Amino acid sequence: MPYSRELNAAYPGTGAGGLALFRAFGRTVTTTLRANGVNNNYNSLQANATKRFSHGLTFTVSYTYSKTLGVGDDQASFVNVLDFKKDYGPTSYDFTHMLTISHLYELPFGSGKRFVNSSPLRFLVGGWQVNGILRAATGAPFTATADSTSCNCPGNGNFADAVAPVRILGGTGPGQLWFDTSAFAQPGPNRFGTAGRNTIRGPGLINYDFSVFRNFRIMEAARIEFRSEFYNLTNTPHFNNPNGNFNSGIFGQVTSSYGERQIQFALRLVF
Repeated sequence: MPYSRELNAAYPGTGAGGLALFRAFGRTVTTTLRANGVNNNYNSLQANATKRFSHGLTFTVSYTYSKTLGVGDDQASFVNVLDFKKDYGPTSYDFTHMLTISHLYELPFGSGKRFVNSSPLRFLVGGWQVNGILRAATGAPFTATADSTSCNCPGNGNFADAVAPVRILGGTGPGQLWFDTSAFAQPGPNRFGTAGRNTIRGPGLINYDFSVFRNFRIMEAARIEFRSEFYNLTNTPHFNNPNGNFNSGIFGQVTSSYGERQIQFALRLVF
């Protein structure tokens, strides 16, 4: 897979004088290598159940239990550029559990349907269709980092020190902790921290998109479709991962979200 690597990096404690390209050529500026050559791996258990379309109804239930590991994500960059193995861990898109339920139901009213198929009301109550997609997933992992000043290793980042198991508290919003930050500490001078990459899990996701369609037949080969679509119908908060920098004043706090409810209406000509 592709990756980006800083070539002009120094070992802990060596400072600017330890920069690899400075020692060899007197070069002090950032020098990035873009190449291919790192590996990620993905393993999963996948289950799927589908009801084929009949009597106006179809739905699908899909579940995935998975693990994605690697030394980086797409176009990977590294905290410790001197040893890729130190960056090996869950990828940032590793979701352990994922459940998706989708449905489509044509209401049984109107011409050709079970109910109200001959009454004048069929022109009002016929042609309606409801659809939805429910998605639920466990949280994505993230890394506890620390400022690299004490490492004295230019060109590298730094991990925080892991001093206890991570305990999830579940707080969201300013001043609330998502995890117990006492599980981490500032690394000592002239060394990398011990936490490793993506050792904490952030908030999970629950989202339900819903839509209602109405079809109007205008001729044999054409129809008009009225669409009302509701993204995140329940307006359930989708929280981003908390701040992972040990030296930040908001370390461990979830301060942002995304995906608020959106509604749109449309007309579509199908021919």
